[in-house]
Amino acid sequence: MFGKLKKKKNKAEKGLILANKAAQDRQGEAEAPEEGSSHQEGLGGDLIYDDTSIPPVPSAPPKRRSKLLTKIHDGEVRSQNYQIAITITEARQLVGENIDPVVIIEIGDEKKQSTVKEGTNSPFYNEYFVFDFIGPQVHLFDKIIKISVFHHKLIGSILIGAFKVDLGTVYNQPGHQFCDKWALLTDPGDIRTGTKGYLKCDISVIGKGDVLKTNPKTPDAEEQIEKNLLIPQGFPSERPWARFYVRLYRAEGLPKMNSSIMANVTKAFVGDSKDLVDPFVEVSFAGQMGRTTVQKNCADPVWHEQVVFKEMFPPLCRRVKIQVWDEGSMNDVALATHFIDLKKISNEQDGDKGFLPTFGPAWINLYGSPRNHSLMDDYQELNEGFGEGVSFRGRILVEIAVEILSGGAQESKFSKALKDLKLSSKDKDSKSSKGSNKDKGDKTDDAKPQQASDKTNSTDVEVEPFDVPPEIVPEKYEEFLLFGAFFEATMIDRKIGDKPISFEVSIGNFGNLIDGGSHHGSKKKSVESAEEDTLPLLHEGERGAAPEAAIPMVSTTRPEKPLVTQGNRNYNYLPFEAKKPCVYFTSSWGDQTFRLYWSNMLEKMADLLEESIEEVKALVKVSEEAPEEKMKTVLDDFISQSSAFISEAEKKPKMLNQTTLDKKRLTLCWQELEAMAKKAKGIIQQQKKKLSLDEMIHEAQIFVEKIRFLVDEPQHTIPDVFLWMLSNNKRVAYARIAAKDLLYSPVREQMGKYCGTIKTHFLKLPGKRPAGWLVQAKVDVYLWLGSTGHSGAILDNLPAGYEAEMSSAVAGSSHPPASLVYQDRHVFQLRAHMYQARGLIAADSSGLSDPFAKVTFLSHCQTTKVISQTLSPTWNQMLLFNDLVLHGDHKELADSPPLVVVELYDSDAVGKPEYLGATVAAPVVKLADQDYEAPRLSYHPIFCGNLSGGDLLAVFELLQVPSSGLQGLPPIDPPDVAQIYPVPASIRPVLSKYRVEVLFWGVREMKKVQLLSVDRPQVLIECGGRGVKSCVIQSYKNNPNFSIQADAFEVELPENELLHPPLSICVVDWRAFGRSTLVGTYTINCLKQFLCKSREPLTLPSQVDGTQVGQDLLIATEPSGPLSSFQEPPTDHIYVDVEPPATVVPDAAQVQQAGLVDVPDSSPMLKPEHTPAAQEPPKDGRAKDARKSCRKSTKRRKRTIADESAENVIDWWSKYYASLKKAQKEQERNPKEKKGNAEAKPDDIVVNIEEGPKKKKDKLLRKKVREDEIPNLAILKIYDGDLESEFNNFEDWVKTFELFRGKSTEDDHGLDGDRVIGKFKGSFCIYKSPEDSSTEDRGQLRIQQGIPPNHPVKVLIRVYVVAAFNLSPADPDGKSDPYIVVKLGKTEIKDRDKYIPKQLNPVFGRSFEIQATFPKESLLSILIYDHDMIGTDDLIGETRIDLENRFYSKHRAICGLQSQYEIEGYNAWRDASKPTEILTKLCKDNKLDGPYFGPGKIRIGNQVFSGKTVFTEEDTDETVESYEHLALKVLHSWSDIPEVGCRLVPEHIETRPLYHKDKPGMEQGRLQMWVDMFPKDMPQPGPPVDISPRQPKGYELRVTIWNTEDVILEDENIFTGQKSSDIYVKGWIKGLEDDKQETDVHYNSLTGEGNFNWRFLFPFQYLPAEKQMVITKRENIFSLEKMECKAPAVLVLQVWDFERLSSDDFLGSLEMNLNSFPRAAKSAKACDLTKFENASEENKISIFQQKRVRGWWPFAKSKELTGKVEAEFHLVTAEEAEKNPVGKARKEPEPLAKPNRPDTSFSWFVSPFKCLYHLIWKNYKKYIIIAFILIILIIFLVLFIYTLPGAISRKIVVGS
Repeated sequence: MFGKLKKKKNKAEKGLILANKAAQDRQGEAEAPEEGSSHQEGLGGDLIYDDTSIPPVPSAPPKRRSKLLTKIHDGEVRSQNYQIAITITEARQLVGENIDPVVIIEIGDEKKQSTVKEGTNSPFYNEYFVFDFIGPQVHLFDKIIKISVFHHKLIGSILIGAFKVDLGTVYNQPGHQFCDKWALLTDPGDIRTGTKGYLKCDISVIGKGDVLKTNPKTPDAEEQIEKNLLIPQGFPSERPWARFYVRLYRAEGLPKMNSSIMANVTKAFVGDSKDLVDPFVEVSFAGQMGRTTVQKNCADPVWHEQVVFKEMFPPLCRRVKIQVWDEGSMNDVALATHFIDLKKISNEQDGDKGFLPTFGPAWINLYGSPRNHSLMDDYQELNEGFGEGVSFRGRILVEIAVEILSGGAQESKFSKALKDLKLSSKDKDSKSSKGSNKDKGDKTDDAKPQQASDKTNSTDVEVEPFDVPPEIVPEKYEEFLLFGAFFEATMIDRKIGDKPISFEVSIGNFGNLIDGGSHHGSKKKSVESAEEDTLPLLHEGERGAAPEAAIPMVSTTRPEKPLVTQGNRNYNYLPFEAKKPCVYFTSSWGDQTFRLYWSNMLEKMADLLEESIEEVKALVKVSEEAPEEKMKTVLDDFISQSSAFISEAEKKPKMLNQTTLDKKRLTLCWQELEAMAKKAKGIIQQQKKKLSLDEMIHEAQIFVEKIRFLVDEPQHTIPDVFLWMLSNNKRVAYARIAAKDLLYSPVREQMGKYCGTIKTHFLKLPGKRPAGWLVQAKVDVYLWLGSTGHSGAILDNLPAGYEAEMSSAVAGSSHPPASLVYQDRHVFQLRAHMYQARGLIAADSSGLSDPFAKVTFLSHCQTTKVISQTLSPTWNQMLLFNDLVLHGDHKELADSPPLVVVELYDSDAVGKPEYLGATVAAPVVKLADQDYEAPRLSYHPIFCGNLSGGDLLAVFELLQVPSSGLQGLPPIDPPDVAQIYPVPASIRPVLSKYRVEVLFWGVREMKKVQLLSVDRPQVLIECGGRGVKSCVIQSYKNNPNFSIQADAFEVELPENELLHPPLSICVVDWRAFGRSTLVGTYTINCLKQFLCKSREPLTLPSQVDGTQVGQDLLIATEPSGPLSSFQEPPTDHIYVDVEPPATVVPDAAQVQQAGLVDVPDSSPMLKPEHTPAAQEPPKDGRAKDARKSCRKSTKRRKRTIADESAENVIDWWSKYYASLKKAQKEQERNPKEKKGNAEAKPDDIVVNIEEGPKKKKDKLLRKKVREDEIPNLAILKIYDGDLESEFNNFEDWVKTFELFRGKSTEDDHGLDGDRVIGKFKGSFCIYKSPEDSSTEDRGQLRIQQGIPPNHPVKVLIRVYVVAAFNLSPADPDGKSDPYIVVKLGKTEIKDRDKYIPKQLNPVFGRSFEIQATFPKESLLSILIYDHDMIGTDDLIGETRIDLENRFYSKHRAICGLQSQYEIEGYNAWRDASKPTEILTKLCKDNKLDGPYFGPGKIRIGNQVFSGKTVFTEEDTDETVESYEHLALKVLHSWSDIPEVGCRLVPEHIETRPLYHKDKPGMEQGRLQMWVDMFPKDMPQPGPPVDISPRQPKGYELRVTIWNTEDVILEDENIFTGQKSSDIYVKGWIKGLEDDKQETDVHYNSLTGEGNFNWRFLFPFQYLPAEKQMVITKRENIFSLEKMECKAPAVLVLQVWDFERLSSDDFLGSLEMNLNSFPRAAKSAKACDLTKFENASEENKISIFQQKRVRGWWPFAKSKELTGKVEAEFHLVTAEEAEKNPVGKARKEPEPLAKPNRPDTSFSWFVSPFKCLYHLIWKNYKKYIIIAFILIILIIFLVLFIYTLPGAISRKIVVGS
């Protein structure tokens, strides 16, 4: 066959050399093919195969048909609801002086802002914001969350810094959230300035059904910002800035039309000569967008422009969006959209493995709406990136590079080269005039050069032209041949089928009839790159170069009129019969097929691994050992395949046409595979730890995911192949096939998975498909795509037995055939054995369906009978298809027969049947000359779109009719009256008799049906055609339980458990006149969970087994007696030491057990007394307090341990906070434990001194514990979720089944809360019927054992609601006013007056008491409402608790067991029964022997628990014997009792999610609460626990400002140039800004010294346990009520310079957290800013402990020292303040002395003379005196001279 190629030798040499080159490039990867020799001569003998590289893969010939896929088509991408919750906690280190920061959050177009905090650089907000979004996941995840901090001003706030992250990054985090992380703020305007501050926030994104994990908040003191930055795991904490270059070279093959109406008019006049498209490209990334210039009238534009983004690296935004637009006169139209995921083009690993994002230059193929030249585009959204593109829309050559900027944005060589270009491009016409508000990026074109340089430092997008570097090698093009043969076209929708039908196959624009692509001819390849731009890119088709080599283009089949399918009028088919039409054409693409080859190799590995995992899972159901072995061989195969790939990859020749990304990706692939193979080896050898099968499967699935991620090649080469069905030349339905799946390679591993195989395609409608849409057509087509060099192989894998017909037009044998003719015809009969289905979709309003199935095979279709009102129909029907004619070789037909399609419908009396889903199956073929063997039924999964629609149990036989006719076939059973054939007995499953026992408990929560409430329900159980009915409940309102508890029925079920039919539960309601209405149904598809082993009934008490276990253990115990010296001689009991003796440091392994009483079946029991601290009693792993062993009495323990501030009384909240702290410690410790560190952590140490030897070590340990500040309080367990999830929904005694009603359509699938109409409580037990049924009937049924009686019970219920957090805001201002409503049966308690204003994290601390009767009132609802002054209150969310399940559960959930037994005080025993009574009752219920109490021990059965039972009274020193403590310890370790043991519920708080029916599946907040229940027939419990919230304590902080030193001098004297400052100090407590206080002014300080002696008084409310201050104030003037918020107590002192005429100058500030602030300096000299800022935790003090401190503290401004203040802080409680009041400022009482200020200190305004004296006289005294003397002299002289002439003349006159 390969001889054909020789004829092409004289074809243009280029082509052949290229083909050879392509083959050489991949020569290393080859596996010796079947026809190796002919390959070599055919290709000129250059290929030498290297035998060593044959990968170990089975070398069976490839299958004719590709792998069967049961799913017909994927459903739509559905819109989903998402809730984005953001908590802004606080900011730190904000840059700026005396700023008023406000936080603004923007997501998409929504914007919310926080409150404004005044005058602080570290504001505390603690505000919660919620955004709701609806949309498909992909698009939503590109939305950017932008959080900016502004300095608030009345007009135009100033941006301090901003932070951006996209939703996808948040969603991909563990738990879909960032919790308590610090976002780094930067200035987008100038990236050189570095960090602008940090903002602490939580961000979570949850969709429907996602569960949020709550993380405990870390206290402020331990925080290190750098370690907790808001970045995904694995990112470096310091992220440099980087430039992201997206270079757009050119595009080709864009659609030539312009869809605007004007353009169509133009077209009518001008004709089609011109491309009516004006393309430009828009690139968006990280919320920024840049766009290129517009190329007018050009479908193949050349841009050579690059868009430059600046963003920190690695960026927190994942996708780059590249959109090609067509500029229109009215509006721009998107032509196509493409996304590039940065994850796919970079690798974030450390070391040499990682690489920066790099891409191309490579082509990106664009897809979108079909290219019909209609006036309006119906599928425009496909071009905007929504949905799957249905047609090729051109391709674009793109390159992406990232350059890390070290320190600011300096010019790099990359950008320098652009500088000259920028200047030259100024005169170019640009698009920027239009829409410049959209694109900041275009300003460069008309900007002045100097502005351009400013821009380099801002994050604005730049768009600039670039020169194509000469090193880019012009692309080599290669000719590819696509060949297709159509074998079958059936199931054509009849709407389309009335016109002639043809099929078109296209790849890119080649084969596309409307605008076909042209070839990059051979001459073009030699053209120098300099001319590249001037030549038109396409349309240079020189096809005539080698005339005989040209292959004509036949891309469509001949139109044919379809015929109607026999038996189904809705479907038509094309009669292809013996003659199969073919299509073929060549196309030319860049030669980068190696990318696709690597992808194919990886994909094959992934597929194989996935199939093998499925096989293992199937084996698990059947056998025990086999799956593990199989799993190991699977991993072995994976390892060998990986090593084959790696050896290929390592010896790859370097190719010219590889981009950087190609090289990096290849390295990445083999490194990842190497790592995975290593891990797989580890799993097989299992050196570290033995993995269970599930874990192995899980690991393998992780491998598959990793490989799948690598398969996806971001740099495209050959576009996808589209197969369109044309009806009357109009495109109606399509299939899209990835080119790599069809690509041929001589090496089997690299070949596409569908290359040269017959693949069944179900064609889809383009665009948004209507709901429940049907198949448009089923097409079986053989497709082959490969280089023309390999064209000899196109027919290799076709089913044999054909003759190739050439088209008459072309002579010569080198062309592919025009059609294939299969001469042989065989007659077959198809038997479809339709046995049953399960788990179908409900299509009727009753919640059921009336299903029937249509089976389509080729041109025949048959329908089963309809079975009404069921979701699990058993048809037991055989459909016979006679006279099926199949063409081709009979062996080929046996190997790969045509496929059978089964569609399920719901029959409706009116209207057409509703589609329920479909599945595809391959028939089992038997040829005439083979022996008949009955096939086995198997399950075929049904899918309706993406939705799983159940399973079909069926098998299909295709039997060749022998020459003797139909009687030669295997016999069939006779049909029944209606001519319906049953499934033959040989195929039906083998049945045996089973007994099904049913426990009927009751029905609950029944809603109204047909507007009437349910009153007399009855339950019908049905399985395998048999069933049982419960009794009818006479009045549902009075007692919803069944009076007869259990029943049983016999049924014949298959021996094979996998084939068991479903069991259905129906509830009907009996109405008047004997009418009954179906209420709802539930179907159990898998009965495995209810199968019990068939054995003798358990009439004997289970104690028998207990003793048995005991004996075995004893045998083990005895030998160990002599080994341990200090062990008591073993008796026949097992000793469990519950209370350990004195402890030394336990070894770490045991500490890490978190101190459970570990008594599994063997080990600890064997060494009873000598494990010093392995068993630490309490369940919650509480560190054992030192007082326990020396405790004299339980009475006087009320008020000893005080928490941090000694004035606090111990109450329930002390216990709560201690427990929180403990939980947090454990969380912190867990990660460490995982690493297996072996040092005992100091905080784990169990201190139990007093008894043992007093060692120094013990004392040290005590100190450690004390420092840790967990007082030794009794603690409780705080669960992160609800109690049900911890204890398996309390379904240990009865299961709850939800009853459904109504249609289950695709939209509300998932959490269909609306379909649940009620619940049935019951259980099942299924076992094989014993031979003699007499034994079974005596006594009660097996299922009833251990089930409590179900008559009504009166119960006292106490509901404690502690707090709620993260409530959804219900008011427009983003807050809520929550209050509690408790509903139980008819009781409703509204706590409306106790609402908490303006709070999303309210602490309720409320308890409610309700009397109830089970089962009537067993559903407790707790609703949180929002209190509104006007209008109705809104529901925020609710949670529901089934109290009955808890009440009867063996986990004893009625009242949690406390961790310690105490009679009174904060931890008083609150259960109605004491521990000893509970223990006695448990033993009695479980038929255990005991408990026997003896001094120091308790015996149950044959286990002995020992511990302390004698205590000393503190007052009287009498000894008291009490077993309660020890009994409580035994209860905590109840789970270790053999056979009957289980965990008992400890004292706890559960955290329940709140839901709202309008937002199903989305959490609306969480509620911390617990419930206690006490049966009324027991002794009544004590008073309820008081959990009312702690009232904050009043404190007064007295701050005395004595002096300041070294304050910077701001003012300059006009006369003297001397610097001075008018100093005053301002102070306030953060959050109480209204109470700002200021000292008087120390004027004219010349040295920075100020003297004040001034007192500030700050009263405030404080919660010592939470270390939070409580602030109560009105938000604004219009607020009706005050809101309460909590914030840390922070004192702010600021120093200012007083100005008379302008605003005062801010000089510096000091912020001190009163809980931990650095110690003061003793003197002004020693006061230093660095010491203050870097003070360690040890050097910090708390004013709440010290009460009084005095010393020097530094003032700072912009991190520079600007002054020092000497101050004294004195903290007093409000009561003390009242007793000993002091005056503000220097007033009475206790007035302060006036400061001794220098004379210079005064205001010039008030005393001007003083001012003259001090300013002028003091400085210029001598000058003034000299001046004065001079003036007198001058006056004297002047007067002298003035009077002289007069005197002389007078003298003369007088004297004369």
